[in-house]
Amino acid sequence: MNQYLYTNQLLSPDTTTEPYPIHILNKKPWHAFIRTNGYRALAKKLRMQVVTDMETAEQLWQIFTPNKSLFDLWEFRKAFAENFAVDPYFITLYEQIGSRAHILGILPLWLDNDEYAGKYTWFGGFWPEDNTFFVKDPEFIPLMLMAAPKPLILDCIIQDKDYEFLNNLAGFTTTDDKKYYLNTSSFKSVDDYLITLKKKKRQNIRRDKKRISLFNPHVAYGRMHALDRMFSLNIERMNELNKKGYREKSCFEDVRYKHLFRSVTTCSTRIKPMIITTDIGNQTESIELGAIYNKTYYAFISGTNIKDYSGLGVYSNLLVIEEAIKQGCNSIDFLSGNYNWKESWQLDAVPLYKFTK
Repeated sequence: MNQYLYTNQLLSPDTTTEPYPIHILNKKPWHAFIRTNGYRALAKKLRMQVVTDMETAEQLWQIFTPNKSLFDLWEFRKAFAENFAVDPYFITLYEQIGSRAHILGILPLWLDNDEYAGKYTWFGGFWPEDNTFFVKDPEFIPLMLMAAPKPLILDCIIQDKDYEFLNNLAGFTTTDDKKYYLNTSSFKSVDDYLITLKKKKRQNIRRDKKRISLFNPHVAYGRMHALDRMFSLNIERMNELNKKGYREKSCFEDVRYKHLFRSVTTCSTRIKPMIITTDIGNQTESIELGAIYNKTYYAFISGTNIKDYSGLGVYSNLLVIEEAIKQGCNSIDFLSGNYNWKESWQLDAVPLYKFTK
């Protein structure tokens, strides 16, 4: 889409447009950041609008999205909005040039009353990752962040050299959390991956694989009807962990997440849904749900009966790696959070940025 839109295409008659609120630049903690960098003069030229209708939000999103990651896809983010019935809250920064609005950047938010308990956050909520700033030039990022509503929490911002200067902006930090990948571009088989691991870890994985193989498991692909079983197994596993002091319940106790994970893998023809099931006896005991986009395999979530079948989680993980290699993927995105296993599998760990105010 062209970066230059007619004003009446961008602006809703029900939405007020205003000059950029320059007065906030004089307040703590922002005044130290903008003291010598010319932001005050720049801000005087700009206007802002908050867009809350889905159609206009989509137009704005499509101007800036790189569509590099699955999480960049409008269809994917929209699935979250539809399942949770949340309106967009897109802060739009632009310069008026005659009858046209020269759009310089958007900060795509929504007001999250669930996971973030009344805070503004990225459009799509806490789960989508690979978040980037949608701007024509990085210099506009601080102006949007300073003008954003409070309370605000922006998680899972990718590391980018264009964002390094933001480390001097109050509220912008590198988090302890990391995002985990496995580069599969050079692998022809799972064994190619296993040989890269430390000897003891490799032996433990092969031991678990052999243990599960003794049950003569049946592995199948594409059985989307197994999602109900995945939901149940995930809930059971989280309940078991809670008995041991873990303080996080399964997201699938909220029926909206069941609807969500049925829809995110089918929301776009650009996404290839992936589901791998492992049956032991007459019961499905492990389900791995994911998707492939742009030669990356996204390992979303799983449900596994490790209570009765120790090692099944490892066995199931190997199936994901094996399938990603077979599908010709260059990498597997295991998402953020270590969850007590990703570091030991020697995945590539990438730090993330976060902004709060």
